[in-house]
Amino acid sequence: MEEIATILLSGGGISEKEMELGLKALIIDPQYLYYKGIKVVTPIGYYLTKGYSVDLLYLPPGTQILTGERLFFHPIVREYFDYLFGYLLYKMGPGETALFTPCSKVKPYRDSFMYKKIESIINKYGRDVWRFVVSEPLIIVPRYMDVYFPAAHYDYPPEKVTEEEKEVYIEGLKRALEILAPNFEKIIYTLPRKHKAIFERALEEAQIPAHYTPYNVYYFPSLRQALMNA
Repeated sequence: MEEIATILLSGGGISEKEMELGLKALIIDPQYLYYKGIKVVTPIGYYLTKGYSVDLLYLPPGTQILTGERLFFHPIVREYFDYLFGYLLYKMGPGETALFTPCSKVKPYRDSFMYKKIESIINKYGRDVWRFVVSEPLIIVPRYMDVYFPAAHYDYPPEKVTEEEKEVYIEGLKRALEILAPNFEKIIYTLPRKHKAIFERALEEAQIPAHYTPYNVYYFPSLRQALMNA
């Protein structure tokens, strides 16, 4: 599995048998393959190449491993940043709309009420929507990666984020937006107050235009309209 992940991370090709093994072992994400037609190495695949324990990487989603203080500087999170900015974000797109939504206390995110509400709007009204979760401490988690380690294995409430971490957060979002924005026709974000303020700082510093819709179930018709007009 490590060898397959290493080959794909370096841009190499694999056989059909290796593809089948990669999908079964969760080192290739099946949803990007089937819906977007691209082979994307999951965080599990990346961490395998770094020598992480199989027992750790395949823990059930929702098992809390990353907790405590200063998680933006945790070694596992720093490894995720290397994966995010060195590989993953460059696999995202091209597409019509990049939609940014918040993380949730519930892990994986897809089990939360608000995530499901937004997903239903995407499925009904979105044409080519790539969803990205704004997360502390992981900064960005693409839509289908929420079930993989470490996105499904942390708990870090926004109130724990220090001023030093806030600057890392903003700089990381800025960097992510600079990578993603050229690949999408439109950027939409629907975020609660704390996420919104940080995200807008990053947008301003990156000088990237984006469309905001309120993060409130009663205002979700405006998100629907924004996706329909994309």
